[in-house]
Amino acid sequence: MFSQVELQPSRARLVVDCKDAPEDAADLRDPACLAAVLRHLEREFGVESVVLSHYVEKQYGPKAMKILRGILGYARLLNQVGTRRPTPAFSGLSKKQTAAKCAPCPLRPRTLFAGLRERLLGHFATFHAAFTEAADRVDRHREPGCEACTATTENDLVYLFREFVAFGEATVALSPPEEARE
Repeated sequence: MFSQVELQPSRARLVVDCKDAPEDAADLRDPACLAAVLRHLEREFGVESVVLSHYVEKQYGPKAMKILRGILGYARLLNQVGTRRPTPAFSGLSKKQTAAKCAPCPLRPRTLFAGLRERLLGHFATFHAAFTEAADRVDRHREPGCEACTATTENDLVYLFREFVAFGEATVALSPPEEARE
């Protein structure tokens, strides 16, 4: 479902074949549809509109594309923050022992931020809850030797939260108030 796509470079649009999906799933409000479209857009360049092709086609233009690009930009930011190396301070352990201790940690930047990225792109509606849960886990983590690493991760989460709020505010600004739509 949603795996067949056609890029139409001359029209700067991505056409997603949704004929195998139920009619109501051929909509960007559907989590599976949104996830598939985001995955396709990650690999394409120059797309200015998305068409969901079912029995009736739905085209999403500039406003929707701005939001989709914002989500993908945030996903890239999560990738970037996830590249930070852990900064533990375990006294008496060698670098190899420290690396072995940090490798399975669910709060390791690569692991934590990759999980958030997957949630963002795979099930956008649950991203906020996953982000909040991750922040709570980092805040509660009290392992001796992890203080510097978790403090840096907390700072990363504050930065990411501010960026996400700015994205949300920009998205809301794209939509007219309810009374203007009627």
